[in-house]
Amino acid sequence: MRAFWTVLGAAILIVLVYLFLAGVASYFGGHWAPDDAVPNSWAPPSTWSNWRDVVIVFTGLFWLLAGLLLVVLLVVLVFLAFTVRHLLRENVAPAVDSLKDSLDNLRGTTEFAGETVVSPIIRVYSVVSGVRSGVSAIGHLPDRIRGRKKGKK
Repeated sequence: MRAFWTVLGAAILIVLVYLFLAGVASYFGGHWAPDDAVPNSWAPPSTWSNWRDVVIVFTGLFWLLAGLLLVVLLVVLVFLAFTVRHLLRENVAPAVDSLKDSLDNLRGTTEFAGETVVSPIIRVYSVVSGVRSGVSAIGHLPDRIRGRKKGKK
């Protein structure tokens, strides 16, 4: 289907270019048809007012071309916007959902690791710290009984 539209667009473009060039050639005395079916009724401009008219006509043609290109550009931009919207809806949203599921899985794994690996290590360290504090308190008990404070002699 895309090839059909490409060929059709190329054919239309070729016809428009041919008509434009034939119009310019016929204005300056040439023939746009291969035979003499069209009489030679135009002459090249000979005065400034004739040149002014030619410039006005070409300016109008360029404005027409610019308007057509603007319409084509707007159509392409709308098509692009709908394509991006479709891609976001069909491809990106499921990928984001999959990423969210992966992050939830990772969060669960880290919680499990924290509960099974880190939690026992923290308990052992807290018991060791408690025993150390208890031994330190018992070791400094004679200093407290005599009235000395820790660090003073």
